[in-house]
Amino acid sequence: MSDKVKYFVGQDDEERAWQVETVEAGLYRVTRPDGETIEVSAFAADAAGLSLLSQGRIIEADVLRRETTYEVQIDGETHAIEVLNERQKRMKAAGVGARGADSPELKSPMAGKVVALPVAVGQEVALGDTVIIVEAMKMENDLKAHRPGVVAEVAVVPGQAVEIGDVLVRIEDVQ
Repeated sequence: MSDKVKYFVGQDDEERAWQVETVEAGLYRVTRPDGETIEVSAFAADAAGLSLLSQGRIIEADVLRRETTYEVQIDGETHAIEVLNERQKRMKAAGVGARGADSPELKSPMAGKVVALPVAVGQEVALGDTVIIVEAMKMENDLKAHRPGVVAEVAVVPGQAVEIGDVLVRIEDVQ
């Protein structure tokens, strides 16, 4: 059994943390944000649907995966949700990988050490290009450009320790 905390971000941008524990194949113990625990049986009814049984109620859900979100339709209501693990949540909060991010600054989503800088000042980058590699907990993490543009500043050097929220790279609009 393993516990995993998933963060569901709904259409209202309100974050909800759910703890999901696998009891056995197809059976899950779910702790809701309000602390209530329920057991849910789930199986894939077809390629785009789930059948859930919880508290004596059968719930049919149609699930459509979009690029970074899921559209889940239950009882005629459609909910757009984003599912993040703790690391993805930190990266999103730091603006890493966010589409259309307003800030030119790419901030570190984790504490670690800069391993490599595959970009240089003046270099043009596309959304999603690797711009820095940070080692954290013995894992190398490729941090991607959160917007297209030109690298205007590299604020760190290889070997430098960084903390959550430190500015790593600044990417400005192409002039």
